[in-house]
Amino acid sequence: MHLVLGPLPPQRPLSDTALSHAIREGQVELFRYLYRRHYAAVQAYTTQCLPGPVHAHEATSHVFAQLLQRMLSGESFIERRHPGCLRLQLLDGVRTTAVTRLHLEGEALSPSFRAWAAAGFRWPWGEDGHLALAFKRLPPTTQCLLWHSVVDRDDPALTARITGLARDAIQDLCAQARGELRRARTDLYLERLGRQDCKEVVRQLAFQPESPPAKEAADHLRICPGCMRVYKDVSRLDAQLEKQLPVRLLGWWPGEEYLRAKADIPVPLGDPPFLTRLLESARADAEAPAQRLGRRPVAPDGAPSPGRRSRVPRRGRRLSPTSVAVIGFLIGVTVGMITLPGCQQHHAARGYLPPGSSSPTAQETPPPSTAPPSPVLLAKDRIQAGAFTVESGTTTGSLRGSRLLGRFSLLRYDRVDFSNGKETLAKARLAGPPGGGASIELRLDSPTRPRLARINPVPDGSLDDISVPIAPVGGVHRVYVTAHCPSNAEPCVELHAFGTGSPP
Repeated sequence: MHLVLGPLPPQRPLSDTALSHAIREGQVELFRYLYRRHYAAVQAYTTQCLPGPVHAHEATSHVFAQLLQRMLSGESFIERRHPGCLRLQLLDGVRTTAVTRLHLEGEALSPSFRAWAAAGFRWPWGEDGHLALAFKRLPPTTQCLLWHSVVDRDDPALTARITGLARDAIQDLCAQARGELRRARTDLYLERLGRQDCKEVVRQLAFQPESPPAKEAADHLRICPGCMRVYKDVSRLDAQLEKQLPVRLLGWWPGEEYLRAKADIPVPLGDPPFLTRLLESARADAEAPAQRLGRRPVAPDGAPSPGRRSRVPRRGRRLSPTSVAVIGFLIGVTVGMITLPGCQQHHAARGYLPPGSSSPTAQETPPPSTAPPSPVLLAKDRIQAGAFTVESGTTTGSLRGSRLLGRFSLLRYDRVDFSNGKETLAKARLAGPPGGGASIELRLDSPTRPRLARINPVPDGSLDDISVPIAPVGGVHRVYVTAHCPSNAEPCVELHAFGTGSPP
């Protein structure tokens, strides 16, 4: 997995727990490190629950915005389910979001997740239920270490940052953590055993599961079926851990598909939009009093003054109107991302949202008025792929201005002008994999709206200009571009430019 953790301050590789505490104390800029550490995993899990990159991108943003909102309200992740592991809490939030979408827009789920939902969202009770109980008895750091090392198979450097442990000690500590889990698992058996001789045998087995049992213990196992079952369970625990632990903790677990998707997802270099807006608001709050007093809040070269941080007021302090508005925005993000698909489905059924509609209720929240507006892009002209406002999961193509897109990619272009309103063709200059099977989709104003156009590259893999018919569009819109790829090609589309036109 490609890791871009960003430049942490020296002497401070803060663990997730320490970062969470600092964010609750007001150092909101540190949230970017949590975002980058866990983005690929959350996005990968989301793509297994939802049907495509558009829905997955929205759900991922929703889960992270919800986490930041909880932190700013003063809640620590140690107070929630899975208190030892923030990654588990985020994946739990993704599953909850997907379940909510089922009630609003049932088709906006992956087939496998929809099948799990149709079966009643049942946890796999046939698996080892005591394993989850034993896991929850472990110290929080031990839980976190086991999850990232055994289940998520994260790089030791990332695991060390997340847990706050020394990187060189991760392997040895992981073996020790497995032993602690084995003893916790054994303790659950001991609590149910009534015979003292059974307790002594089971206790011995827990400390040396890889070694053959001593003669006395072996004799006991031959005549005691209950202790034999315990012995087999404890001795096989390491082999069962990776398969059984995640399904016992999350219910829904796609296994290897999740791990493969996570390995293919690059971590974004920039901050998520909701964090950028919150930092700008906090900075404006900090500068306003200094300006009234005639002080300079920044150094002459424009860099932040030494020691100054962008801080959000802690719980118990009086919040400024701007901070209240921004926290309200985060709440709106978490609610809106859940309710928007259902609202769109309801309005579309009544004919309120035809393709190309510029209804303000369908558009996303505009950027703050203090942010410089993006330049207007004329749809009738050729818009270069590299002129995007926001990108996720794309890379630079073979030529300047082109972008490579895969299954988890998203490009957003703000202020695209369709003012002519007469063009009936969508055009794109693009190339795909030999054999075909790839395509891009264009949507207006929201990534959940019905697509404006689907454009397929030529199947011979060459670069070509492709046109498809569309309904005429008027006004200024945001344009979202996503890709669909065949299973054997990733990334699969190189986009050079797109726009609209009229038939010759």
